[in-house]
Amino acid sequence: MLAARRNLFEIAVLFFSSLILFTWGLSAQEIFGFDSRFYLFVQEMWRYGASWFPLTYHQPYPDYPASSTFLIYLCALALGTVNKFVVVLPTAILAAATLTITYLIGAMHSKRWGLCAVLFMFLTITFLRSARSISLDMYPTVITACCFYLIYSADFTHTYRRLVWIYPLLILGFAFRGPIGLVMPTGVICSYYFLNRNVGRLVVTGFTALMLLMACTAVLLALAYHTGGDTFLWNVLRMEVLGRINNHYLPRYFYFTDSLMSYALAYPVALLVFPGLIYYFCITREHSAEMKLNARLLGWVMVLLIGMSIPDDKKVRYVLPVLPALALIAAYPFIAPPSQKYFAALRWIMTRFFLILPLVLLMAFTYVYFFANKYSVNVGFHFVYVFGFFALLQVMNIWIFCRENKTASLREPALLGFAALCVSISYLTVVEPVELYIDRARDFVVSTEALRKQQHSRLVFYREKPDGLPIKYLINMPDAEQPVFIRNQNELLGYSGPAFFVTSKSYFNDLPEDIAHNYRIITNDTLGHVPVVVFAKKQEIAADPVQQRTAL
Repeated sequence: MLAARRNLFEIAVLFFSSLILFTWGLSAQEIFGFDSRFYLFVQEMWRYGASWFPLTYHQPYPDYPASSTFLIYLCALALGTVNKFVVVLPTAILAAATLTITYLIGAMHSKRWGLCAVLFMFLTITFLRSARSISLDMYPTVITACCFYLIYSADFTHTYRRLVWIYPLLILGFAFRGPIGLVMPTGVICSYYFLNRNVGRLVVTGFTALMLLMACTAVLLALAYHTGGDTFLWNVLRMEVLGRINNHYLPRYFYFTDSLMSYALAYPVALLVFPGLIYYFCITREHSAEMKLNARLLGWVMVLLIGMSIPDDKKVRYVLPVLPALALIAAYPFIAPPSQKYFAALRWIMTRFFLILPLVLLMAFTYVYFFANKYSVNVGFHFVYVFGFFALLQVMNIWIFCRENKTASLREPALLGFAALCVSISYLTVVEPVELYIDRARDFVVSTEALRKQQHSRLVFYREKPDGLPIKYLINMPDAEQPVFIRNQNELLGYSGPAFFVTSKSYFNDLPEDIAHNYRIITNDTLGHVPVVVFAKKQEIAADPVQQRTAL
């Protein structure tokens, strides 16, 4: 009973401490990058109520079901506001749950294994970035990890009743991520039963999942037809299915190569572990329970990487569900028996790398800071605090490494833990502030909107696609307003009435001189990382443009 309470306490500490890390400081941040589109979905639902599909410009958007938006909407209703903390909270909870489940998978054999796997996930910048953003890929990630835990723990403890929870999880995967949200965990389950040579469960699970996929797809298309008729139904079918298999621009091996950097350090270390697993499992026939789990984890990784390589539409974030398995594989050398010399050597190399990691990061940030200062660029982080923190971590690493032999068993996970802390703090204090600085838009939009309101002008986007740059502008507007979109020079010349025209600087520079002569630049700045120009007809500007730019 005492051991069970202790385990529950450890799980609670892991979950809530990681949740705090994933949400720390978000409420004061502005939305940037890929989150902009989802933030607009939430704003529309907050203003106009729930719908089956998310809305942009009061029109249903076909690429995603509204499930994740509705979950954020419920959080916003509970907290009474919409800001970055609210919209990221569901993803942060899922990320913390993923860490907890990964720990539980490893802890069935060794708590040290589970803890080291969690630390490898903290060493992965892509995971940290996803956990602190609106990430739909976190839904199949946590569902895939949960399904694997259910089937593996059922075999491990011979409690097969828990397997009934697999199918509701598959339905949730489809509800939140579409077809791939159901297909990915199904692939992992089938690979597990295939490696276990359990043909009966493989067939039953595969057939049931296929039926669920067909039923869920039918429901999705019925809702699409109900929302927008035949046209919207075909748009949903194209965005969710057809568009993903007819988009030839990336090679089939994309996930195997580009994931090396995106999922470092877990993926590169897992690749180094792989030859040892092959040798000890296939050649020396060391079929321990831990080695068998590694074989199932390799099946998890391979079925997702190969399966997701078949569709032509490829993005590294799509394969986020492989990370728990990669982290567990990468952590195996830290619990491997001394007889497995390959893993002992690998552990020795990693320990020395983690020993100097704070120093390496400190040198990198010093270079970035002084390089940015040379060109008068604000890097967005406090160098003195960062320098002091990483210098202190380096000193602590050396102290831990030089301790007496009686603490040797704790030395390696301690160095791994400090390495995970280094990367996590690096992301929070350096990487994320730099990204925010590069992609900033709020101040520009607020000041432009204040001037536009003074001039009683309409907001018009020139040659900008509604799904692109305008979204960054709209989510930072103090008040909601339906903008106007004009596509070419003839529409620009034909537009009547006071208006602020917003466009990319390149589009404005493409205007012929005789047309550009009729307009005056109100201001130019960057919207996100894109240079933009705000301009208006000369006769419709009430104040001197120099004064207006000064006000901005």
